[in-house]
Amino acid sequence: MKVKAEIELKVEMGGVSHDGTGCQGYLPAGTRYEDIVRVFGEPQLGVSPDGKIKAEWVGRINGLVFTIYDYKSRLEPERNTDWHIGGRTRLILQLILAYFEAVMY
Repeated sequence: MKVKAEIELKVEMGGVSHDGTGCQGYLPAGTRYEDIVRVFGEPQLGVSPDGKIKAEWVGRINGLVFTIYDYKSRLEPERNTDWHIGGRTRLILQLILAYFEAVMY
């Protein structure tokens, strides 16, 4: 059975702790840095203390914490097209993908 539903998505960037988040999935293949900036603004965080992340967006979508980041990429963020979506629940992946697609297209 298929069910269609409408949901209002509210995104707020920055001002949240991303402790306890983990990879829930990925932005679509080929997503560019400038695409993410267009949708979510400039990254809130730069290079992580361990050097595994060079650019990271942190926010909330409908109250749930999410992150978008370039885990262990050898490329500079502006050339990267492989972006992770982090959160505390699998629902984050679907919400971020729906929001990203709606704003991009």
